[in-house]
Amino acid sequence: MGSIISLSIDNFEIDWGKNNFFVNHSRLFLPDDIGLATYHYVDENNELPVVLENKAYVSPLGSVVKRLDLLGYTIKECRNICERLCAEMPEYYEKPDINFDLFVKAISSIDSEQFYLPEPCREWDLGEYVVKNILNDPEITKTHAGFESMTREQGTFFENIDPYVTLRLLALNPANLNRLVVWRHADVAEGGWVEEDMLYEGLQEADKYLIITEGSSDTFILRESLLRVLPEVSDFFSFIDMKDNYPFTGAGNLLNFSKGLAKIKIQNKVIVVFDNDTAGREAYEQAAKLALPKSMAIMQLPILHEFKNIRTHGPSGENVEDVNGRAVAIEAFLDLKFERFEEPSVRWSSFKRSLGEYQGELIDKDSYVRIFSANMSNSSEYDLTKLFYLWENILAACGCGA
Repeated sequence: MGSIISLSIDNFEIDWGKNNFFVNHSRLFLPDDIGLATYHYVDENNELPVVLENKAYVSPLGSVVKRLDLLGYTIKECRNICERLCAEMPEYYEKPDINFDLFVKAISSIDSEQFYLPEPCREWDLGEYVVKNILNDPEITKTHAGFESMTREQGTFFENIDPYVTLRLLALNPANLNRLVVWRHADVAEGGWVEEDMLYEGLQEADKYLIITEGSSDTFILRESLLRVLPEVSDFFSFIDMKDNYPFTGAGNLLNFSKGLAKIKIQNKVIVVFDNDTAGREAYEQAAKLALPKSMAIMQLPILHEFKNIRTHGPSGENVEDVNGRAVAIEAFLDLKFERFEEPSVRWSSFKRSLGEYQGELIDKDSYVRIFSANMSNSSEYDLTKLFYLWENILAACGCGA
């Protein structure tokens, strides 16, 4: 009979393999996502069901979907994948009379907890498993009766759909986000088909994103906050900053570096992050005109509501102003009230003649970084709200959620 390895969410089995013929799904998980899961068997002597617990990779769908997005499985790309599959199906296969939107409706309406357990493992013909165990389930047929009349030939199409497409569509149902995605690998490991410590392959270098910022403070804050804000995707990102890897700092040199990357058509996934101050805005606007390779994206730090009315000091005295686009650097996304009694304020410094505006800077910004460094990981009172917001924007620059 052999050893079975499967990827599922509750009773909904999304992918399965046998012995050493299987897809390695470890990149959906972190190395520490090991837990206990229920394994279902049939006793060979009396054909009664047997339920045991064993090790598996386990993570909530809400965490896995972030990884799927970063791996390129956005809803837009899922549509493209299905349309390409349909176009590439040989003519001798009967194609299902169901479009992508109907497929989305069917999968996203599934309550994975209500899905029936698949039939006991046996040798399935091509297309047979998905017809009998997936398309005929009431959780599928409740949206479209046509699913239950699918032929085995039509089932071949669904059997060839990338399992990550199905997993991504399941995540459109908020009720599924807390459900556990489980990769049951214990049988193939215990059966000697693969060494357990060799099973976790994780991400390929091509899956990862390099984040380039204007300075070392930016890099430090992003790297450290990622572990608290989005630990489930922390392995997707590496960092570089101009101070440690380039002779000069600042928006101008980041722009020049971006021009160089664009010119050589860099193949690695790169996100360039400009400050949302006067110099950063000017550099960003110039960078936006570059012919960027598909692997490269540029972004500006997002608008901060808190900095729409902030005290400023400069040549015209003390005022309350909106400094977005003129004085928002990454320090502005820290908790500016933690262990501080005075309100944050901005000082206008150099005048940017090309824009006719002053460049501003958060007063005493280094002290905010020191407080962040000392308290971010060991204080539940440190407010990470703005850093969550910042990382949401970075994920959007990566194409997530589209």
